[in-house]
Amino acid sequence: MGFSKKLFLSSQLIQPARCPLLICHIAPDGDAIGSLTGMGRALHQMGLEPTLACSDSVPSRFDYIPDVETVVQKVNAPFDLVISLDCSDLDRLGHLSQMPTFGSVPLLNIDHHVTNLNFGDVNLVDPQASSTAQVVLRLLEHMAVPLDAELATCLLVGIVSDTRGFSTSNVTVQVMEDALRLMKAGASLPHITQHSLNRRSTTAIFLWGAALALAQIEDGVAWTNIPLAMRRTAGYAGNGDAGLANFLVSAAAADVAAVFVEREDGHVEVGLRAMPGFDVAQVALQFSGGGHALAAGCKLPGPLEKAQTRVLNTLRASVACQRRS
Repeated sequence: MGFSKKLFLSSQLIQPARCPLLICHIAPDGDAIGSLTGMGRALHQMGLEPTLACSDSVPSRFDYIPDVETVVQKVNAPFDLVISLDCSDLDRLGHLSQMPTFGSVPLLNIDHHVTNLNFGDVNLVDPQASSTAQVVLRLLEHMAVPLDAELATCLLVGIVSDTRGFSTSNVTVQVMEDALRLMKAGASLPHITQHSLNRRSTTAIFLWGAALALAQIEDGVAWTNIPLAMRRTAGYAGNGDAGLANFLVSAAAADVAAVFVEREDGHVEVGLRAMPGFDVAQVALQFSGGGHALAAGCKLPGPLEKAQTRVLNTLRASVACQRRS
């Protein structure tokens, strides 16, 4: 099915809705929150009453994003449509996909991950897009939703975050033109870049310090872990790695990197990153996760040590195979 047809079907699914539920993935990043708030703001402009939700709390580093304060972890309001944003599979929605009424309404799946399992009634998935925010922009263009400065800011956050400041291999002329359009609508690229890439909380820095003290690099594979006790000692309230995987893969001896984060529910969140020429998406997919060649993730049952051993064994084998091919 062509992308134009997917845009049409997506708009047809949205039009009769009155109170859609928008959900982004657990351990949310900038693209997840930017796409969530951007889509929510657009639907509000259309006269709808959307609920914005995430199973995990939103990290404080995203407090500058418009409407982020409206994101909830528990949904009490009724909804007549679910829109999944930046999720490659249902598990990435966390506990929100287990709500009794979740399966009784249509599901629109908006994403850009190549490993997306097409779990929606309509799947607006474009693996060529730089970010889910860019896919959302295409949908809003199709639906003739006007951009204001706040909406443009939300979407530019997603693009800047997922391209690491326009430095990834999927940055095309179209990506730059979309960013320019969002800037013309009022989004500030310097402000977004500063907050998305160059600023982090003091507790995140403490967490990085503790986790980096445990870091190891062997045969091009760099890794570390973040136990619950470490997060509590650092005072870090988030559920993810605070962007550590992106930093860890920058080590000169690293081809790929993995960060293992122990969650409150006993599961282990795994962030995987790769240098150009290597692919971690297929490793994530083996553990029911997903993502892109250079950035992927998955969630495994604990304990932490067991999950780390399982993933590292698979990751080492994958890297060795990729080097031979």
